[in-house]
Amino acid sequence: MEKHVTAKLKFAANSNENAFTLVEALFALSIFSIIVFLLAPIFQIILDHRDNQIRLQEMEWEVFCSQFKKEIRLSTEAKVESGQLILTKGKDSIIYEKYETNLRRRVNFTGHEVVLQNVSQHAFELLNNAVKVTVKNNLGKEYSVIAFSLVDWKTDP
Repeated sequence: MEKHVTAKLKFAANSNENAFTLVEALFALSIFSIIVFLLAPIFQIILDHRDNQIRLQEMEWEVFCSQFKKEIRLSTEAKVESGQLILTKGKDSIIYEKYETNLRRRVNFTGHEVVLQNVSQHAFELLNNAVKVTVKNNLGKEYSVIAFSLVDWKTDP
């Protein structure tokens, strides 16, 4: 009878070595749950990235418009030469030009102040005491603003 009991114990020990315990299954389930809960917000961030970029570009455009209108109001002269807008304010020359994918502002041909990012095309057009700026961003959306001067500019025939 003793032989029969030891055989059962060896069989029970062998079958238990290859099986998962309840603790191991719960541990694996908890790790899987954590991964699933962390992936959901990451996918949401990835999907919302483009919407955030569009909103950011619109806010950047609004800031540019307000600063540009103020600069035009205070300038005494404006001219467009080879894709650059050159404003005169006192003794200073303020230049707006495209640099790579940015629209930048320079004073007296020095400095590098980025006023708009992700610009694919731009155009400056002189109107009667006003300047029209048209910009197309990298996503294909076109923006336009007209800024009027408070001072009568000299117009050359």
